[in-house]
Amino acid sequence: MEEEVKNSPLLVAVWPGMGQVAITAGFYLMSRLHMDETEPLPSQDLFDVDQVDIKEGLVRTARIPKTRIFRWKDATLRRDIIVLIGEAQPPAGKLAFCERLLDYAERAGVKEIYTFAAMADDVPLRAPSHVFGVTTHPEGRERLREAGVTILATGRITGLNGVLLGVAAQRGFHGIGLLGQMPGLVTSIPYAKASAAVLDKFCRLTGIQIDLHELEDYGRTVENHLADAIDTLQKAVQQQADRAKEEAEPPDVEPEAEPTPEERHHTLTDQDREQIESLFAQAARQRPKTFELKRLLDRLGVFEIYEDRFLNLFRHPPDRS
Repeated sequence: MEEEVKNSPLLVAVWPGMGQVAITAGFYLMSRLHMDETEPLPSQDLFDVDQVDIKEGLVRTARIPKTRIFRWKDATLRRDIIVLIGEAQPPAGKLAFCERLLDYAERAGVKEIYTFAAMADDVPLRAPSHVFGVTTHPEGRERLREAGVTILATGRITGLNGVLLGVAAQRGFHGIGLLGQMPGLVTSIPYAKASAAVLDKFCRLTGIQIDLHELEDYGRTVENHLADAIDTLQKAVQQQADRAKEEAEPPDVEPEAEPTPEERHHTLTDQDREQIESLFAQAARQRPKTFELKRLLDRLGVFEIYEDRFLNLFRHPPDRS
């Protein structure tokens, strides 16, 4: 059975979540393996609409999240890698979604399924990002140990990252879930350090070789910016506390509201827009440039605005002209 699993396509499924750990790892994997998009998984009937957006007084058509599928053929290992990128998890019907996805996986000859996720923990910002793992079959525990993954002995995995593995186990698939550890203080920030740690273990488990240097550099950059921001905030709070103590009044600290992606997009400079368009043009010719593009869109806080256009880069082979 193990040999059959090794010679069959494997599926990696990721969705947005804490620290964008899973989705960032999925995008990086797609970029480095030069993947191409195939037909999406039909899933829009499992979503509903409970609001619409308004822009300049006009109602914008409600957009239902898509579930996209990308594929890569490994000529060396003779093994397809399939990556599923879900824009969102269905609020209900998760079991129905899993059954539908596993039906697709069976038709594609998949025997092994991976999910990525984040694990928020009480760890310092500069601490190494450990990877915890779970598996659907006894043999998988030894594979996890050999790859340096810490076995998650007890607990829960919420959402499709866990539910998919449970349904996969019932249907006889080999499944592995990898969870990248991150500080609970920064779960709303893209934490690429944990994404790099997850992909490192994934590569050890599968034998796939990809260069992680760009992702690791991204993780260090984000971590440094977070450390600077936290340090600045702590100093500001301390200064207000000192002033309030002198005046015998409590400090009045009101955090500023986080701007929406639409608001950030509206305030982009001409230089920002030129850089975005330049990277889109480069990414259309050179697939590895896609992650540099995503990194820029994340930094500017406008990835949601460009997400469809970004993913469309994977629909066809790069334009070499």
